[in-house]
Amino acid sequence: MPKPTNLIFFLSDNHNRDFLSAAGHPMVKTPALDSIASRGVRFSNAYCASPLCCPSRAALATGRYPHQTGYWDNAMIYDGAIPTWHHRVRATGADMTAIGKLHYRSPEDDNGFTEEIATMHVVEAKGALVSLLRATQDGVPRRQSHRALYEDSVPGEADYQIYDRQITDHAIDWLRTRGDQEKPWVLLVSYPSPHPPFKVPQRFWDMYAPKDAPLPVQWRREDQPRHPATEYLAWMNSLEDGFDEGFVRRVVAGYCGLITHTDEQIGLVLKEAEALGLMDDTRIVYTSDHGEAAGHHGILGKANHYEHALGVPLLVAGPGIPQGRVIDQFTSHVDLFPTIVEAMGGNSEEDDDLPGASLWPAIEGQETARTAFAEYHAMGSRNSGFTLRDGDFKLIYHVGMDNQLFNLAADPLEEHDLLAGGAEHHAAAELERKLRDFLDPEEVDARSKAEQAAHMEKFGGPEAVRKTGVFSMSPIPGKAANVESV
Repeated sequence: MPKPTNLIFFLSDNHNRDFLSAAGHPMVKTPALDSIASRGVRFSNAYCASPLCCPSRAALATGRYPHQTGYWDNAMIYDGAIPTWHHRVRATGADMTAIGKLHYRSPEDDNGFTEEIATMHVVEAKGALVSLLRATQDGVPRRQSHRALYEDSVPGEADYQIYDRQITDHAIDWLRTRGDQEKPWVLLVSYPSPHPPFKVPQRFWDMYAPKDAPLPVQWRREDQPRHPATEYLAWMNSLEDGFDEGFVRRVVAGYCGLITHTDEQIGLVLKEAEALGLMDDTRIVYTSDHGEAAGHHGILGKANHYEHALGVPLLVAGPGIPQGRVIDQFTSHVDLFPTIVEAMGGNSEEDDDLPGASLWPAIEGQETARTAFAEYHAMGSRNSGFTLRDGDFKLIYHVGMDNQLFNLAADPLEEHDLLAGGAEHHAAAELERKLRDFLDPEEVDARSKAEQAAHMEKFGGPEAVRKTGVFSMSPIPGKAANVESV
């Protein structure tokens, strides 16, 4: 049983687990995150529960998958109704403080914190209502603003970087004024970066020449997978005509620059914790809500089942944690609930039905063979999709469409779908059987759409929701969303 200590939990937005120097990326610079990895453990096969902000963050907090909670998308959002690990930590009497981006419904809900400082939630406590149109026959309308967001990969500064620095200042102030408490505390420091636009100050842009940026796989239109799921996603995001090499190189370079900017902010908080003498009694966790394609398979963003969307960094360091170890066991965000509650001495008897498992045995050297699971029911999908990985093989199950299968040992970048063109493979049937032992994909698809349709009626139905428009990024506190009419 780990001894309770302080915990600083760093959370970012949109960080592909491969874009980390400690993971072997050839270009990106992440010295602060690398220092966490060298002082602790890095999980090389960590997954989010759903590749979109709100459902992922709800799963991370509750330790439950979207099909178990009904937090399906960026409109049906965590609202305090289901206990989180924040609640369980707070119940121990510990200070459980959040700073930065949460993307829950509202600070007026009981999100499990003793205090929220400068937190960012969804627009007007409603979120992206247009995403509910997935439940209609026509689906979510296409948007021009998504492509424009990535075209803004240039030197400069976006609101999110201003907010990043505000979050860092608040975190440092909190550590200075309240970090010396006798009872262990938890501080959640959550940055909106590296979410697009990949518009970074000149000094970060100068670190990464676009001409040197490694090109993603299958970024050219003629090389992209011709699967209905990716074709629909490209159409919705106005990317069906593809993009040129200069564009994709700027996207990759800007993404690297923004990751380094985020890394610098984390480094400033770590430096202050060290200066205050807190590190001997403080554990550190770093992860991100989901990944980013950055051009792979012709995709910009997330909302898909490739590794670049589902794979997230997960680093843990501090007292009781071995140094410099890489853990290959499959892990999920839903594992963090039991892991953190155990570490903080909390009571988890009420949470015996959680799907995740404590990561402490793996941290202590007892890795276990597990399957990895994720699901998606939101904007950019006509029907629900599910991922199940077991060993080297990964099945992507698309309701109402052909499935996909990849051998990640032989094909880590998922360039060769083993089921393409109607091919068959022995691993596909076994993985589908295991998936169906866990849930009924068609039932979950129907239920998600029914609940989305019912939620839409609360706001006047499909036409009223359509008139609310669409936006590609949530505004920082104090600003309004930039809404595109559809």
